[in-house]
Amino acid sequence: MRVKNENLLDDSGPVDLSLSADLKSVWLGHIANYSIQLQFTGAPQGNFRLQASNDPGRIDAASGVLQVSNIAIWTDIADSAQTISAAGDHMWTVENAGYTWVRVVWTQTGGSGTLTSARAYVKGI
Repeated sequence: MRVKNENLLDDSGPVDLSLSADLKSVWLGHIANYSIQLQFTGAPQGNFRLQASNDPGRIDAASGVLQVSNIAIWTDIADSAQTISAAGDHMWTVENAGYTWVRVVWTQTGGSGTLTSARAYVKGI
């Protein structure tokens, strides 16, 4: 069984919620279930949502950026948008994911804050 707890932030640590740097995408090959947990501080205003892709990507590439460099189609996952208006946390739990890749997207509408933690836990065959 494949089980992994993965940090989605750049290795440099917390990032400003302008999210000028992308969060890492997660390869879901052989995964049945996953959860993604975010923690943020400050006074952010905007929304997080999940996007998925079935493009093959390059899972054997040397870095996360190269792994997803040829993914062209990202589709919003229905009902995954979460409006944020204060410091806090949020978690998505997904069962029976039927796609190859998932990522978190932030759309800022105002305010400012810091994403202090972003982790994915995956479990599958």
